[in-house]
Amino acid sequence: MKKVIINGVLIEESKDITILELAKANKIDIPNLCFLKDCNGGNNCGICGVEVEGEKNLITACNTIIKDGMVINTKSERVLENAKEKVSKLLDTHEFKCGPCKRRENCEFLKIVIKTKGRASKPFIVENKKDYIDDRSKSLVIDRSKCVKCGRCVAACKAKTGTESIEFYKKDDVKIIRPKNGISFDEGKCLLCGQCVMACPVDALYEKSHIERVKEALEDPKKHVLVAIAPSVRTAMGELFGMGYGVDVTGKLYSALRLLGFDKIFDINFGADMTIMEETTELLERIKNNGPFPMFTSCCPAWVRQVENYYPNYLENLSTAKSPQQIFGTATKTYYPHIEDIDPKNVFTVTIMPCTAKKFEADREEMKYKEYRDIDAVITTRELARFIKEKKIDFKNLEDSECDPAMGEYTGAGAIFGATGGVMEAALRTAKDFIENQDLSNIEYKMVRGLKGIKEAKVILNNKEYNIAVVNGAKNLKEFMDSDNLNKKQYHFIEVMACEGGCVNGGGQPHISSSERENINIREVRASVLYNQDRNLKKRKSHENTALIKMYKTYFGEAGKGKAHELLHHKYK
Repeated sequence: MKKVIINGVLIEESKDITILELAKANKIDIPNLCFLKDCNGGNNCGICGVEVEGEKNLITACNTIIKDGMVINTKSERVLENAKEKVSKLLDTHEFKCGPCKRRENCEFLKIVIKTKGRASKPFIVENKKDYIDDRSKSLVIDRSKCVKCGRCVAACKAKTGTESIEFYKKDDVKIIRPKNGISFDEGKCLLCGQCVMACPVDALYEKSHIERVKEALEDPKKHVLVAIAPSVRTAMGELFGMGYGVDVTGKLYSALRLLGFDKIFDINFGADMTIMEETTELLERIKNNGPFPMFTSCCPAWVRQVENYYPNYLENLSTAKSPQQIFGTATKTYYPHIEDIDPKNVFTVTIMPCTAKKFEADREEMKYKEYRDIDAVITTRELARFIKEKKIDFKNLEDSECDPAMGEYTGAGAIFGATGGVMEAALRTAKDFIENQDLSNIEYKMVRGLKGIKEAKVILNNKEYNIAVVNGAKNLKEFMDSDNLNKKQYHFIEVMACEGGCVNGGGQPHISSSERENINIREVRASVLYNQDRNLKKRKSHENTALIKMYKTYFGEAGKGKAHELLHHKYK
């Protein structure tokens, strides 16, 4: 046991942890900004300086491991003055306009400014905002007038993706954040997953907004505007309205979207069920023809970016089934106009996504039917919350309502898409029924659930054994590929999600502060909403979706063939 005295109190600790971690564990407050435990980020801002007996200079608490006999002071005048001075220096280059700022409700820097009473030596006035903005990407925007140079985005990108797609760079002797090598995020090898956005404590990184596209369409009397929410949006929206974590707000979301003026309220879970129909059919075809294996899922656009940029030799192994977003979008420009007798040119399709990479996916040149885009606009969970607040809708007290049935019905399989392992489990439920030609009751594949980085299992389909894997997070995918596992073992089906935990932890979800990240497993809590929906829905297999059955019967024909294959599949090259 190490004996450490902090502010005159003796604390005993057996682990090799930092001063900051020891303080947090004992409810001793040390202001800090750059530290992010799950990314090993820290040692950039200097705000967490503390006095250690025997040391001439202040010691940064975030990266100093405790030693037996340490005597630490976190409240001396010198410590408090250092924190104030460091914050004041950051304010000298930070556009401190909180009113119009998107992060005003959850800005971590603002909390520290208030706590330390820091003040700029002179106000930082931005004369031309364009000089500070990098908005070349279809998904991500950098605003350097807000950047506090904490390095959390750099640490998150390295720890979460392994791509190191964002970096510090010295320009005119000033340290700035930029995409790697100065080219745009899209042109480089960035996955566009948005984990850098999630790590940012201020509004220096955010999603490319599509909200103006949506407002313009809603105001156009000629446009028939459809909207659909992704599985994970319902798991997190309540957080932005003070409702706590793990609250299912599906019904309130439908009600809010109606009040915003959308013509039809659908659900991307329907698109998830569509994807399973097409993806499972493709898997069974590969089983019939003995390959090519493994087949990788293609639902996650950040993973698609990863395979395109880092593992192009596996592009042939990607499922050609479109993602739930894009497959739903195609149906809104083909099937929906057919049943409603509407000209597809007047249909405007909006999706609400937990993901920043979905914006890039929607705007890919090839994602269209004839001249009609599959998806016209993508707004994140955060963007929708701001839109609801702007319209002064009392979200918390809304009555629940239902979505429109034509493309809104969904099964438990569609719901669990938002959690890591969910796509795999949904596909296996349908695959086993299809290949064994019976309605099986044992449908939970718990071996693919959970937050382990790489999950492997064997499944029995029609008395034959198949190897499956679920890769949870882009960094774990790199580990999976580098380990040469694919050459050592014959895998048949592999699910990959770029964000750890799956879409529930996507780059477009509500921000979680560094301290909250340590106290709550947000990925697990949000995923529980989806698994609860699955358990409580009467239909838990995608092929049981009655609205989906009707769509195939009356329009697309047999899954994976003819019109369905032509419209609902895409081969990445």
